[in-house]
Amino acid sequence: MKAELCHAFCNDITVTEVPAGLAVSTAFLRDDGDRVAFYVTKTEDGAFRLEDDGATIQQLEAAGVDFDTDTRRRGLEQLLSSVHAHFDHDDGTIKTASFPEVELPARALAFVGVMIRMNDFLLLTQEKITSSFKEDAAERIRSVVGDRAKIRENEAVSSRLSEVTPDMVLEVSGRPPVAIFFGNSPARVNDAIFLHFAALHEVKQDLSVIALLEDDHAISNELRRRASNRLATVPVYRDDEDAAIARIAREALGKAA
Repeated sequence: MKAELCHAFCNDITVTEVPAGLAVSTAFLRDDGDRVAFYVTKTEDGAFRLEDDGATIQQLEAAGVDFDTDTRRRGLEQLLSSVHAHFDHDDGTIKTASFPEVELPARALAFVGVMIRMNDFLLLTQEKITSSFKEDAAERIRSVVGDRAKIRENEAVSSRLSEVTPDMVLEVSGRPPVAIFFGNSPARVNDAIFLHFAALHEVKQDLSVIALLEDDHAISNELRRRASNRLATVPVYRDDEDAAIARIAREALGKAA
């Protein structure tokens, strides 16, 4: 087993001599599909230093991570300091302090670990974007619907339809309730489809189910087709916010919208 594990971790590593020292490409992938790579350079005093390929921070900033905020800057500094590294603003690379050759294997392993953890900044940014979409959409729905409907948030439609919880439920006297799912992921759209079938076939309750997609790329074309053919409506929010919310209001309020 030890041999298999060593093979899995080490077989895809490539080490190439370059003018600055050694270029090392690992088996781990960044979100852009490129391998996590770094350079081993020798300093004038005979010690060694590790550097990234200069794309780590650049790729994160291009994806929307803002390292100018105090929280992100401190987080970056704390993460890099754990491997005695810093970000060199002049050439855009991450560099470690120099160390003796005997420490190279352990230092390289720790450095790669930090390079992988850099993606945490991207995940936090994506979560913030998702949260912003949900908060903005919910606020717009509350504003447009006002007191013309009872609005419940993060509650089951009813005790008999409690297996999945929509983000919002709009209830108007004399009309079927409307369950809204903010479709920022395939899982939430599948939840909406499940609720539709549960209401239709199991509980036999008249219910309109809506999946509000964040943008055109929130789900696959196949899932979008399934949702469109089953749910009351599947509006797209980004770049057409007013029309998307108006469509939801019409479903809940009817002609009153």
